Parts: sequence; C-alpha cells; structure tokens
Amino acid sequence: MKTLSPSDVNSLPAGGSDPLRFDWKEGWYPVHYVSDLDKSKPTPFTLLAIDFVIWWDSTASCWRVFEDKCPHRLAPLSEGRIADDGLLECPYHGWAFSGEGQCDRIPQQVEDLAAQASKRTCVVSLPTAERQGLLFAYPGLPENASRTPVPIIEALEESPSEWVCIDTFRDLPYDALTLLENVIDASHIPYTHHRSVGNRSFAGPVELEVKESGKQGFQGVWESGPRLGTLGQQDTTFLAPGLMWHDLTSKQFGRTLTVVYATPIRKGSCRIFARFPFKFSSKVPGLFMKLTPRWFSHIGQNAVLEDDQIFLHHQERTYTTKKMKVSFPNHQSPVASII
Repeated sequence: MKTLSPSDVNSLPAGGSDPLRFDWKEGWYPVHYVSDLDKSKPTPFTLLAIDFVIWWDSTASCWRVFEDKCPHRLAPLSEGRIADDGLLECPYHGWAFSGEGQCDRIPQQVEDLAAQASKRTCVVSLPTAERQGLLFAYPGLPENASRTPVPIIEALEESPSEWVCIDTFRDLPYDALTLLENVIDASHIPYTHHRSVGNRSFAGPVELEVKESGKQGFQGVWESGPRLGTLGQQDTTFLAPGLMWHDLTSKQFGRTLTVVYATPIRKGSCRIFARFPFKFSSKVPGLFMKLTPRWFSHIGQNAVLEDDQIFLHHQERTYTTKKMKVSFPNHQSPVASII
C-alpha cells in the first residue's frame, strides 16, 4: 500500500514539515471546477476566511488566484473586469494587474511611473495548479508550492478513458471538518440516507481495519463492505487536510469511487467538491450516464446532501456554543471513538 507521505525526498508533506503541528495554509485546495469558470470575467471565492478572485490570464494561458482587494483603496477586484489587454482591472480607479500581481497600469499616475513600480501596488498572487478538472490554489509560502503534492486520485490517472464521472459542488453551512467526519463515517448512511442512497435494513458493524495512519491522514480496509457485505470490499483513504475517498469494487457493476474534497471557506462554512467516478463492467450504464444532463444529476446529489445538512449544522452550533466536556461528558466524537 502506498505511503501517505511524499516519497520524493525533495517533496514537502501537506501541513508543513513540523511533525507536531499541521499548518492549514501549507497545502493545495480545490477552489473551482475548471469547466464552471468563465474566462471572460473574474470569479470571487473565499478560502480560509480570506477573499480571493479567480481570473484567466490570457497572456500566460493559465488561471490566476489573487487576494480580492486592490492595494489602492481595497476595492474587490472580483467586481472589476478583464481588460482588452488581458490585465485584471479594478472597478474603482482602473488600476490593472498582470498575472504575477504586478500593477501594470495606473491611469492617474504621472509619466515617471514611480507609483506603478512600487511594491505597495502589487496584489498577493497564489500559486495555482490545474489537475483532474479542478483548479487548486496554494495559500501557504509560495516557495513550498512546487514541492507539495497536489491531492489527486491516483486511480483516475490510470486508463482515464475508462472512467465515467459525475461531479457536483455546493457551499455548506458547516465546517470542513464536520463535513469530512461525516463523509468518512459509513455507519450513518443506512439511517440518514434511508431511501436516497441507503436503507435502514443494511445497518450493521463497520469493521474498518486501519492499515496506515499519521499526520498526513489514514488508509483503511472494510473487508466485508457496505450493505451487509453484498457489494464487496471498500477501501477508505483520507489525505489531510481535505480529501477523502471510498473505493469499492463490486461483482455486480464494477468499480466506483466516492470522492469528497472539503475546502474551508471560513469557520462554519465550506465548499464540497463531490466526485463519483465509475468504471462499469458493462458499457451500457456509462453511456446512459454520459447522456444524463449535469443539472439532473446535480439535483439528485443535492438531495443526498440535504438528508443530513440540518442536523450537521445544528450539531456544529452546539459544539461552538457549549463547553462539550462539561455539558456533554458522555458525548462521542469522532464516530470512531464509539467503536
């Protein structure tokens, strides 16, 4: 089984090199599906309680992520436009910025260009990477970005043409950690998602054997698998800070993954990027899925998220308003603590 830590001696683990501390800024986060971005206009996004703007740099032919504030008067650059010369232009006074964050145009400046040349006129620009249809941003030290692996699903790199994938995303009214704990917890599915993707009659023990664990996450095997063993073995992987997936191979229909990226917007709010790749034993189901409109599958996936959204939101509110150890001495969290 592959190690959770980077194998390249020149690589850095997500979270930084300190074995006792996880730095949430030192990691790659998905911020958008590339197919949903518009190259003609900037798109706002919030990551780790900092507002950013995503925009297409036609000069370098790549996506850029800037802090969403002009260094002049702090106006949101996401309310601006991409000018005819390809620069990101502030809507307030027309300052315009190149892909590296350099201010290349100040309409009001005198001819000596002194203001334009100042470092004070630069915008903070994050390293970006485009992988497996997702745009990732790195909010940590820029020099660490190239040495920190982008969290992707390695299985999808193998024979990619054989996979059919359903993608969806949604902003949720609870924390990224709450989301991750919930989607890793397979034992809630028969009850919470009864009649959507589960059934109460399939409830039973989840005997997950952890094969590897550490600061970078864990890998485990549920040999009997879900639905009382009728589907087959399910492997679960969590890569810190925000990626988890279940990997199930069934004799009935083939191999399927349940992939969740949890991107922290701010405390109490996150964006889920949910991916459902299938490698069917037969070509017919895959053909049907390709013909299904994306909006239709998006509605179905939202219905599943709404199964548990209300009590996850209220659960988190209770966490933050009560002193858990005093008020709820018998409370068990995470779910693994009751096993």
